[in-house]
Amino acid sequence: MARYLVDTNVMLAASAAFDTLSLLAERAMPEEIEFRETIFQWLANFEASGHIIVLDEEGTIRDEYERNMPFNPAMQDQEYGMKVLQNKIDYLQVNYVPIDVLDANGERIALLSDELETIVHDRADRKWVASSQSTNILYEEIPPIVYGAETDWYVIEQALAEHDIHFERLLPDDWYEARISRA
Repeated sequence: MARYLVDTNVMLAASAAFDTLSLLAERAMPEEIEFRETIFQWLANFEASGHIIVLDEEGTIRDEYERNMPFNPAMQDQEYGMKVLQNKIDYLQVNYVPIDVLDANGERIALLSDELETIVHDRADRKWVASSQSTNILYEEIPPIVYGAETDWYVIEQALAEHDIHFERLLPDDWYEARISRA
């Protein structure tokens, strides 16, 4: 079974598409329903597969999921992304990998090499890169970082590929390029 790192934006968009009562419907990206459906379909297929989700032993990925997808009282249930995570845990389809983390004023930041830190400016994204590297060391497999509406990844994807960090992009290139050109 293949291993994947699933960026939080995938979980949010899929949750927003899954249920009209989702608390994420207004803030999840992309806003376009058809692209949310595309992301939802990827996550539903991932959930039904035997593929592995990679989490870090420090809990930074799970913490981000939980912070962004709290229990939804309107649905009297978890958001869909959290259900997928729980199913992966229940079916032992999770690999926990060690990463080094710095505690900085209450923020936990994954440590990367100086060279990678010059590429990954968003400190919250460093946990994904560190987890990818750790998975490669432990399992000799480079899991892709799966992302949807995340232009930061799109911009640095090629630079990170030179460091054996791989991605699975769920939206068409023109979606990202249109947003980058507006910035």
